[in-house]
Formats: sequence, C-alpha cells, structure tokens
Amino acid sequence: METIRRPLKDHVYEHIAHQIDAGALSAGDRVSEQAISDALGVSRTPVREALIELACDGYLDNIPRRGFRVRGFDRQSAREVFEIIGPLDGQAAFLACPRLEDEDFAQLRFLIDSMDAAIGRGLVSRYDDLQREFHHTYAQRSGNERLVGLLRQFERCFIKHGYETVDEPTGRALLQQANDEHRRILELLEARDAAGARDYIRDVHWSVENAPFTAW
Repeated sequence: METIRRPLKDHVYEHIAHQIDAGALSAGDRVSEQAISDALGVSRTPVREALIELACDGYLDNIPRRGFRVRGFDRQSAREVFEIIGPLDGQAAFLACPRLEDEDFAQLRFLIDSMDAAIGRGLVSRYDDLQREFHHTYAQRSGNERLVGLLRQFERCFIKHGYETVDEPTGRALLQQANDEHRRILELLEARDAAGARDYIRDVHWSVENAPFTAW
C-alpha cells in the first residue's frame, strides 16, 4: 500500500498547536518563524503557511509589521462561541438521531465509560480528546457536511484544555457533570427523541454558564 505523505505545513501546524495547548506558548506571545524553522529543521515556507492557517483558524493574530502572536480566548469570546456551537451541535444531534445505528450507540457508550476512567485518573487531556470524539460520532451521522465543518471550526477555539482556573476537585466534579450530560444525550438519542436531544444539548450541555471554564 502506498504511504501518503502529509505536507510539511501540516506537521508545523500541529507542532505550534501543541505548543499552545501545552502552555509553552501563551496568549500574547510572539511566534517566531525562525525559531520554529530551526526547531523542526524545515524551511520558513511551510512555517509561514502554517502560521497563516493558524491565524485563519483563530489560534493566532497576524499583526502587520509585528508578526504572529497567540490569540487569547477571553470570557466574552467563550460565551459567544457557546451561544453559536450549542444550537449547531444540537441540530447535528437532531439530524443524526434517526440515522444512528446500534454500532453508533455502542461507540457512544464506550466513549462515556472511557471518559469516566480518564476523569478518575485525572487525565484531563485524554478526557478532552474523548469528549470531542463523542460529539463527532453523532455529528458525522447528521448527513450535513457543512454543519460538521462549522462544528469543527468552532471547536478549534478550545485549543486549550479547560478547567485550569479551578482547583482539582472542582475541576473533576465539573468534568463528571459534563460526562453525566453525555449519558443523558445518549439516553435521548437511544429513545429516538431528536427534539429532546437537540434542546438538551443546546440549553444544558452548552449552557453559557460553563463558558468561563474554557477561557484562557
């Protein structure tokens, strides 16, 4: 089987995104093209391409004559994203509900159990990956590729893992609450209650009261 080689730009993109996610780059920090080029051993062309794409995706600000800087995600920005992503995610569930099959429900249950295990072990990053997969599982069954694309676009705002502004017990309790909401979403989907799942995701799971925990 022929191996498909990914563009260098994609590797650079992931490297910078990981640096932000890990806290090595924080809001307001300048991102040096030359430093990244030297660190990865690549020319500045794919670095520049990756920086431009990161700016388009909302991770960076491209400031004329001052270069690229990490864009923060303040509470107002988080609130605005929650107000948009809630209805979008709810609509994805509404459209997906009659299309979901037994294997989809099994996957959703597996992800919920895996999130419980991640919470118990304090693996916030792992939990974050799993919860994204949970939402992707039903969104991909919506039959609306534009909707899926919009969800992925807004999801990129959450490059930093949330719940870093609270103490560990509180953060763990908040994650458990969120996963209990995942269970309720699954129950509604299994009952083929498309409208109920849509409304619950929009009004409860993506409640703007949770927005501050994703600000960074």
